[in-house]
Amino acid sequence: MLIFNCSILKYILYTIIVNSHPMTALTIAERIMLHLSRYELADESEFNINWDLTQDGIASSLRISRAHGSIELKKLKESGKIDERHGHVKGGKARKKSYHLTPVGMDQAKRIKVYAEKEGIDIMPLLDLKRCDPCKLWSSVDEEHRDALGLACVLRCSVPRTDLPDAPKNVIPSDMNGMTSLSDVVKKNVLGVADPERIRGWHSTAADLWLDKNNVRERLYHLICAERVKDACRLIMNEKETLLNDVDDDISSVLSKLNDIPERYFIDVISVKITGAVKACDTVSAKTMIALLKEKNEELGLLYSADLEMRKGNNLDALDIIRGMKITNTFETDIRAACALGRLGKQKEATDILMRMKERMIASGTVDGLDRVYMQMADVAAASGDHDSSIRYLTKALSVTTESGRRKVYGLLSISYDATGMKEKAAECFARSH
Repeated sequence: MLIFNCSILKYILYTIIVNSHPMTALTIAERIMLHLSRYELADESEFNINWDLTQDGIASSLRISRAHGSIELKKLKESGKIDERHGHVKGGKARKKSYHLTPVGMDQAKRIKVYAEKEGIDIMPLLDLKRCDPCKLWSSVDEEHRDALGLACVLRCSVPRTDLPDAPKNVIPSDMNGMTSLSDVVKKNVLGVADPERIRGWHSTAADLWLDKNNVRERLYHLICAERVKDACRLIMNEKETLLNDVDDDISSVLSKLNDIPERYFIDVISVKITGAVKACDTVSAKTMIALLKEKNEELGLLYSADLEMRKGNNLDALDIIRGMKITNTFETDIRAACALGRLGKQKEATDILMRMKERMIASGTVDGLDRVYMQMADVAAASGDHDSSIRYLTKALSVTTESGRRKVYGLLSISYDATGMKEKAAECFARSH
């Protein structure tokens, strides 16, 4: 009786199946040689190895398991078609083996290309996942692994491969650092053929993944895509300060997809959405949402109207709105008035308002909002060209702001340092702002 080694038997069956599949009309060995033929050994430096030439890189590129790649590489080496050497991968520290075609292998690769052209075989989809037909790609993935691939496709940034459900490496490629490595084209292709309900489920799983990582931006994106409206609204309420400090075109775009807001969350959520639209210069959306907000809270709506006018450069109109409000001399009206005055060139009036605000807050022992006062002082100073004073005020703001506020302050410091010619400090602050 013959006793088969299980791993070898699995490999034989895999090879039979793969080589009979219309998506892989060439053998694994032939695909490896074609893959290696795309790279010339132009740099002999042991510190300049391309990761795609390592065993992991080859397996990832061709969507085969590392074990199957190892078997074929050994056979190709024994036949004299490839050679190996040790060195450091670009950007890596550990030494790894890399594989290269010998003259015999290069000649064989050329013959394979000629054969493929003669037989009408498109070799690029076999070497580049981005070139695969989406339907064929999706149908080639086992049902038990499709959710893992789908989850990887809805994620907007790479994550450790271990964060995702188990799946063969040929299903979800990873880079030399163990991070998921799927191109935007592949993600788009997969999501283009998957069921919409299933995609929402992947977004829901992704949202919970980012909860564990405490990433508000990505969790919000996936909650909205999963249509978990209440969870998204609760996140906005709980992280309102962080979102207001970090709001940019990306967050504004994400928030624009959030509709049918429940009544209890409306004012908090619409406030963040308006701030995003104003910063993104989306005047039409901002006006529409401000009108809706005024129906619920007219005074708050007027504050955002003033913000919109200042964003458009209509600082005098913004000042008129603030001074025409029923309730004035509040923190929110005063800080906006100071902002408008500073941009109108009335630095003394703006500074007087801000100094009174600071003195009242310090006297009362309340520092909530003091960072905003210092940042506005810095804005007024910068508008007059006094960047040294701007840096001084922003440094004070750093001592009283929150973690998300610190990122914003560092961004402003970067601008002020750059204006004074301190390029290294500007670069340092810019890095900290991100």
